[in-house]
Amino acid sequence: MRLNCMIHCALVGTTLADADFNSVRRRLRKDMSGRGGDPPGKYFHESIFHPHYDGRFADRVLEYSEQKRALKSLIQTYLSTFADIGVETWLMHGSLLGWWWNRQIMPWDSDIDVQVLEPGMYYLAAYYNMSVFHYKTPRLPDGRDYLLEVNPHYTNRDRSDWLNVIDARWIDTETGLFIDITTARYDPGHSAGEGVLTSKDGHEYRDTYLYPLRDTMFEGAPAKIPYRFREILEAEYGASALVNKDFHDHEFDDEKMEWVPKMMMTKNS
Repeated sequence: MRLNCMIHCALVGTTLADADFNSVRRRLRKDMSGRGGDPPGKYFHESIFHPHYDGRFADRVLEYSEQKRALKSLIQTYLSTFADIGVETWLMHGSLLGWWWNRQIMPWDSDIDVQVLEPGMYYLAAYYNMSVFHYKTPRLPDGRDYLLEVNPHYTNRDRSDWLNVIDARWIDTETGLFIDITTARYDPGHSAGEGVLTSKDGHEYRDTYLYPLRDTMFEGAPAKIPYRFREILEAEYGASALVNKDFHDHEFDDEKMEWVPKMMMTKNS
């Protein structure tokens, strides 16, 4: 797989105000984000029609197959970009669970979750915040723009900042789909002692669970996962999530190594 990328503009610098519709708008005439109804102090505003779409760039939920294709391009371009700029990142949460099953995004999952360490987030904010990356791929022959946006509240380490648990996003400016990027921060005062990493969304684990990161593939692109991925997944989802082949109106086909909608299996039976 070859991805061609060019950073073609930096929109604005870091600011305590959110990047509103008029400053980033592309093709939409109306702002479909929920910024008007969100609490003061919240930076990222999900769309009014779906929590995993950015309403500054989209006004509808994509069809099932179209969304799968867009998410695949989203993670491929993200992983390629972060490898190029030298920021270490790894899969977490539902995306790590998708990796466990077949190295792919689970088809009912409409967002992607990754993490970076705190120094990496500071680096992104200093040098790449509001940068637009243009990619051409076999699926996107005309090219597509992806925006890296850092939440200015990333410097607040306090978990009480529940409105801003997402520290940055990698956003598809054509479809509005995005990757949630959270920061893993060392907590020197943790009751469990040294070496504990925490994030503002409430997750925590020892750095020995993370390092050394494992090299792998995800959606056809080089990726990294935590060293003790199984323990992390079982702690978050339970052991059954690693063996249950019937979930969210899909069944896992061992022969095809993919999640198949039950409706499709019924039609083919």
